[in-house]
Parts: sequence; C-alpha cells; structure tokens
Amino acid sequence: MALKDPYAFFDSKVKQRAKETSNIKNAQLFDMDFKPNRILIRKELDKVTNDLADYVNLNLPRHIIIYGSKGSGKTLSALIMAKALKESKSVPYYYINVRENPTSIKIYRYLTRISSRGHDIDEVKNKFDSLLSGKSIVILDEVDFLQDYDVLYHITRHTKANLILLTQKVYWYKDMNDESVKSSLQPDHIVFHEYNADEIREILKMRAEEGLNKFDKVALGLLSAMLVREYRSDARIGLKALEILGRVNKWTDEAVISALRQAYVEVEGETLRNLGDRDLLILASLIKNQDTNKAYAEVTNINSFLVKGMSKSTFFQSVNYLQNLGLVTLIKKKIGRYYTMESQILLSDASIVSVELRKRL
Repeated sequence: MALKDPYAFFDSKVKQRAKETSNIKNAQLFDMDFKPNRILIRKELDKVTNDLADYVNLNLPRHIIIYGSKGSGKTLSALIMAKALKESKSVPYYYINVRENPTSIKIYRYLTRISSRGHDIDEVKNKFDSLLSGKSIVILDEVDFLQDYDVLYHITRHTKANLILLTQKVYWYKDMNDESVKSSLQPDHIVFHEYNADEIREILKMRAEEGLNKFDKVALGLLSAMLVREYRSDARIGLKALEILGRVNKWTDEAVISALRQAYVEVEGETLRNLGDRDLLILASLIKNQDTNKAYAEVTNINSFLVKGMSKSTFFQSVNYLQNLGLVTLIKKKIGRYYTMESQILLSDASIVSVELRKRL
C-alpha cells in the first residue's frame, strides 16, 4: 500500500471520474425525486386534472384515490399537478408520506410543524384547520399505512382541502371499515395502469435527450420492452438502468440486460435493506410456500428468537406490511369446504431476498 499526497490523489480521482461520466449531461434527470418540466399525459392523469379543475372552478372538493403499482407514476403525477396548480392558481399543496407518519396525530403535527411538547392536540388541530381553511391540496402517499382514519374524516368535514390519496392496494378503500369516513370522502377512484412499452419509451427518451450527451434509440426500445415484460413496467428501474447505460455509454443488448439487472437490485434492494430481520425471514418463507399456513409453520420452526413461537396474528401483521410495500399480495383460495390465503410474490427476481438474508445471517 503506497503513501500518496492526498490532494494529488483526490485531484486524479476527480479527473478520472469526470472522464468516466462524460456522457452524463445533467445527472438530476436520473434522480428519483426529480420532477421534469414535461410529463407523459395519459388518460388516467386527464381524469385527475379534470377533478382538480372542477375543485378550482366550483370550490367543491373532489377527493381522489389513485391506485397503481410501484413505478406507475402515481406520486410524480400528483406532485407535478399540485405544483402546477400552485403556480397557476396559487393553491398551496401539502405532501405527507404516511409510511413515515402512520397516525392521524403524526400527520396533524407534521403538517403544522408543531412538536408534541407543550401543545395539546386541540391546539394542533386548530392550526391544521387554519392552514386548510381555503383551497388547498393534501397528498397522502402510501395511505394504506394509515392506522386510523380520523385525519380523513377531519379533513373532509372541517376543512376545504382536496385530498389525493395514493396506494398500491386496489382493495384499500373497499376494505375500509368506517362507513362515516367513506360517506364523507365519496372519492373518485382512478387506476394508474402499468405503462406500456410505447409510454415507457417516451419517458426514457425524454430523460435521455435532456440528461445524456449520447444514447441509442434501438437500445431504448429493448430497454422499454424488457421493462414491460420482466419488471412490471416499473419506471424507477428503467430510469436507473438508463443512468447506468449512460455512464458506461455502451448500448449493446448485453449492456441493456446487465443494466436492468443492476438497476433492479439497486431499486428493490433498497426496500429489502430497510426491512427488519423478522419481516425478511417471513418474506423468504412466503417465497418458498405460497400457502400462508405452511409459510407460518416453517418460519416459526426457524431457530431464531425473532420468529420462533411467533403468534399467527403477529405473522399476518408482518404479511400485511409486506403487502403494503408491494412485495407480496394475498389471494383467497377455496380448498374443499375451506378457504386459505395464498401469497403471490411481486418481485421480478426473488433471489435478491436470499442474497440479503445471507448478508445478515
């Protein structure tokens, strides 16, 4: 190991990396939080804008629930439309990720920026109502993580805000067991279907034109087709793969396949890395056993204090959490006279679960 001058070493690294990334014109285009100036207008988005336009013109909220799988453009579309409404009509918007703020009280405090110390909930709600006393948009992302419905009822009954609720779970509203909230919401249900190959190609082409110096249109076609066929049209994976291809500036079929695989591991791997050990073990058991009863029996026999002897209710709480994350979905199946719940794994390549397990165990 050689001794080097740190300044010269760092300077050489900067020059080396500049050479390796010379095809990147604007790296912001590949940031998952980037909001482009142009977006793909699909018929689903047209319905959303119609409801928001009616809200502006008639001053009557048209609450919206947007359903869609990961990477279908729900969050980006809602945020861009809300931003456009703010800039054109001075209607403020507020975005809350419910997974990070899973109770009504946390949402009240997050929106008002009032901490729990020295302020009772009535004071917080008064500030909340004041913020939403005029036209405003409240976006609740991953709303299926919400543990109580008080905030939904409160917004619909005590404010003039228009709700946009985002979820992957198509049965979330149907399964809601609070009829008073349903009666107050009366939402429009809009499904963001998975992108088709042409739509994905248009999105990637726009990012490539603005973010790269050089790219190959034929390779974009292959990338789009493979995303639809093998990765559930997840635009996040497509954008990450495009960035990888742009950096190496190689556009062969093999390079596209390799970039997609790497992008998939990076995007979905992030979700797995954020899982607790117990949830990861349960996910692994569901991959081996579609029947949830068999999966429960297997996981509770693992010699680990995390799952050994775990109750069935705790097991299904974890399964429900995995379902909310879009990693699995549950299907009721009749076997003879009885019903059982079977799991369907939504990962394009479930082997990344065992890879993550090996890193930890």
